[in-house]
Amino acid sequence: MVSLFKEKKCDVLICGAGPVGLFLANELANFEINFRIIDKTKKKPDFSKALLLAPRTLEILNNRDLIDTFLEHGNRIKHFNVYQNTSNTSDPLKIDLTNMNTTCPFGVINRQNKTEEYLIDALHKKKSMGKKNVPNVEFGMELLSYKEEENHIIAVVKNLNNNIEEEIHCQYLVGCDGVHSNVRKGANGWTYEGQTLKSSWALADVMIDHELVNYDHVTGPIILFPLDARKNTVRVFMKVADEEDKHENNDSITHGLTNETHITLDEMQKIIDDRIAPIKLELKNPVWISNFRINERIVNRYRTGRAFVAGDAAHCHSPVGGQGMNLGIQDAHNLAFKLVLAIRNQAVDINKLLDSYEQERYPVGKNIVSSTSFATKLLSNTDMVNKFLRTRIAPFIIHFFPQAALNTQSNLFQIELNYSSEASGILHNHSSTENKLIKAGHFALDGLLMKVIPHKIHDRLTLYDILRSTAVKHTLILFTLSNGVTADNNPLIDTLLNIYTTYKTTITPIIISFQGVVQIADVPFMPFLEEGREQHIFVENRFELHEKYGITKENGKQAFVLVRPDLYIASAVFEDDVDELKAFLDGYLVKADR
Repeated sequence: MVSLFKEKKCDVLICGAGPVGLFLANELANFEINFRIIDKTKKKPDFSKALLLAPRTLEILNNRDLIDTFLEHGNRIKHFNVYQNTSNTSDPLKIDLTNMNTTCPFGVINRQNKTEEYLIDALHKKKSMGKKNVPNVEFGMELLSYKEEENHIIAVVKNLNNNIEEEIHCQYLVGCDGVHSNVRKGANGWTYEGQTLKSSWALADVMIDHELVNYDHVTGPIILFPLDARKNTVRVFMKVADEEDKHENNDSITHGLTNETHITLDEMQKIIDDRIAPIKLELKNPVWISNFRINERIVNRYRTGRAFVAGDAAHCHSPVGGQGMNLGIQDAHNLAFKLVLAIRNQAVDINKLLDSYEQERYPVGKNIVSSTSFATKLLSNTDMVNKFLRTRIAPFIIHFFPQAALNTQSNLFQIELNYSSEASGILHNHSSTENKLIKAGHFALDGLLMKVIPHKIHDRLTLYDILRSTAVKHTLILFTLSNGVTADNNPLIDTLLNIYTTYKTTITPIIISFQGVVQIADVPFMPFLEEGREQHIFVENRFELHEKYGITKENGKQAFVLVRPDLYIASAVFEDDVDELKAFLDGYLVKADR
């Protein structure tokens, strides 16, 4: 074996070039952080694997200007059809996604290998546009070991193409390298806790000729995800049998699944024929078939010193609900800006900042593992209790309590995913006497705005459009109600400018007012214009966005809302509590003149 050590340096070493690692790479590239991304596979397998992009993930991709390719090539899922009685397929129980409170009220089915391809293309595009420090993905590179020094990590990496080893000195190491994570296994005290379910399951990508394929989703004892409606290609997910575990072997876990002896297409066909008679679904032309057991596991912690885990390296669970890839991408979204603040020394307390990754994401991962476990048992178990819940209680709730059903599906697709300000060290745990103001830890809401001086009648944009342009910093929004946007009329304008001057390396300010309040005569006296900066003042012609954030005419108080780069609210205060906001910032972000 050839072994020749070379020493190289970077700020972040990402291990694993699946969707999670590649999204994290795109995040760091946006911030122009010096990083490397490696993957031990020499060539990516051409398997679909994870399929579903959930609404919250689509919102994130949209914020990072990555969504168009996914929408262009993916298959939108706007509803599920649930068949409880296979003898009557004319009246399915329909679960509608279009009424969810999101800018993306649908899911997108997209093969994982295509997701990886699009994210690699996005890295190349950033590099071609002049972004600094954007590397190529290094395939055939395996992390062998690492150790943490006082202010960096020394990682030993082997090039599997030529057997040359090298030492990489990095400030931080992130394991996006799956359930067999070498990052997780490389540090003492990291455990992967949970269980392997006793039942045996199967996944397959096949072609099916049947009118049911025209529906967006079919749920029952057999679950079908349409991959390409034009070719009638679907993902089949089904329970094969209940089996007793003879032993558990963590080394056999693959993406939350434990590999078994491969089931054949004929065996799958027989199971389907038995379960959904008299319907006939003929399986043919399989791309791949896998037989497995479901693993439900989560790490005991997301961070050990300067090393982190995300995605399957941190959690694995049932494929029901298609949450795995989404959960991992959202892990990366949460972690990325925190690494950037730490690397640039822009956070007052680096440890508190980095600890917040686990504080915010561990409860989410734990909830997904338990909720997908419940959903799997509900869909697959044939005992009388689960069958009654599935065939009687669920349809009753959907028909007669639509809001409860909407809440359930919003939770499933993480639309209502918020972080606890009590648990997180970097969310402003401020209790206002007013209970309508949006809370720290909630996801930013969107709304329609206009520029102060529109040049064209269609010169309209949304708050998400603005946040997309400010995404490499926190965004501090001043909602003015009808108090105006000049310092003479509104003393909070000077307050906003003072905060901006103090934190201009980490905060971008914007003002949201009303169309009838802002006059053309105000333009010479508006802030920011004297600096030749992009316009930061916007208006709405209704009170919708103000009210979405809890700023109402009845209350009559202006408010500041601080939005993090990951689109979650860091702080929200009414004008009476602006000193509370300043105190929070003093303990969170480093001042520009330090």
